Amino acid sequence: MTSRDTIRVLHSLGSLRRGGIETWLMNVLRQRHPELQMDFILHEPPGTGGDYEREAIAAGSAIHHYQPTSWIRKRLRILGLVPKDPTLRSVLSSGNYDVLHVHGEEFIGDTVKEAAHASTPVRVTHCHHTRLARGKVGPEMWIRGLRHRTLERRRILRYATDLVACGRDAGRLMVGDAWGEDPRCRIIYCGVNLEAFAAASVQSARTELLARYGLPSDARVIGHAGSMGPSPVKNHSFLIEVFAGLVKRDPRYRLFMAGDGPLRPQIEAQVRALGLTQRVLMPGFVANIPELMVHLFDVHVLPSLSEGLPVVAIEACAAGLFTVCSNTITSEIAEHLPGRIEYVPLAATIAAWADAVEAGLRRRVIAREGLAAVRATPLSIESSVEALVAMYRSRLDQRSGRSLQPTTGMASTSRSR
Repeated sequence: MTSRDTIRVLHSLGSLRRGGIETWLMNVLRQRHPELQMDFILHEPPGTGGDYEREAIAAGSAIHHYQPTSWIRKRLRILGLVPKDPTLRSVLSSGNYDVLHVHGEEFIGDTVKEAAHASTPVRVTHCHHTRLARGKVGPEMWIRGLRHRTLERRRILRYATDLVACGRDAGRLMVGDAWGEDPRCRIIYCGVNLEAFAAASVQSARTELLARYGLPSDARVIGHAGSMGPSPVKNHSFLIEVFAGLVKRDPRYRLFMAGDGPLRPQIEAQVRALGLTQRVLMPGFVANIPELMVHLFDVHVLPSLSEGLPVVAIEACAAGLFTVCSNTITSEIAEHLPGRIEYVPLAATIAAWADAVEAGLRRRVIAREGLAAVRATPLSIESSVEALVAMYRSRLDQRSGRSLQPTTGMASTSRSR
């Protein structure tokens, strides 16, 4: 048992910009668990996290930042040709952290190695994706893939005390065949804040939202929420093609795409080229996703090229929506929420996708039923927080009074505990 009642956790990730991982971590923070002190160390410079970063600071979290570095220096550092950034080790030592929890799918082995040498007792690697760099390709990615399958996995298995993934496929990406075999492996789902959906069901009405967004009263709204880059992993171009096919069937269809990013101009250009400007809404980042899902969207479509565990699909179910998604997305959500998701191959025709979307429209249920379905699963934010605290506390209890030297500490957790 740690000598303090509060578990001090430092989360390492790219930024606190709005995204799936970031939203989940903010929802964990909002639970205000009495045993957790959550701080963050980010790769992007101060101020880039927007309202999430400001909210975290207001909640009492300390925000640290790695030193800015050039593209070339970053790669030389990966190769060990220039000194490592000392920021992490300094923050861990001065903050006296119990846990370093690193999120991502690449270079996380390097991070837990640094934490081991800083004598941080609990070192968690947490993979949220099923493809490196969200599916980027090219010569550099071939080298990075080789590094990940060899050096990276060896470092994860040697220096991490706990191996966490959002699902089975993400776990296999992180450590390959060791996933499920190593006793340190566990799945912790990125649960959603169900109270926000319960509140949304009584806070507004469809007519109000139709008027707010300038939609006709008979609109049939296709809903989507996701980042518009820098990676095309959300597959907006394909979504627009499917929508164009639906409009040919029924002019009442409208597409609502919440989110923003560097690919937005390209997406807007495709919408204009297809003559769909008056039928597609792109309001940017929105804070009222529960309200939109409960009252405005009629069906949810997610044709992603890959996903770890798409939190947005859980949110859609909590709102009563039926989700039509690509078959590249993990099947674990459907296992927990049977009858609420249909998987369609990306290679299927536009007509097949349009058929699935139209069928999904007819399978919407009231929000109360959707909430009940999610509450019966481990996909709520309360379940996430309970799992995190139990993991941290159990590992700290195991390691109390033991040597925290990197080599001996990891030898005792590689296969037996």
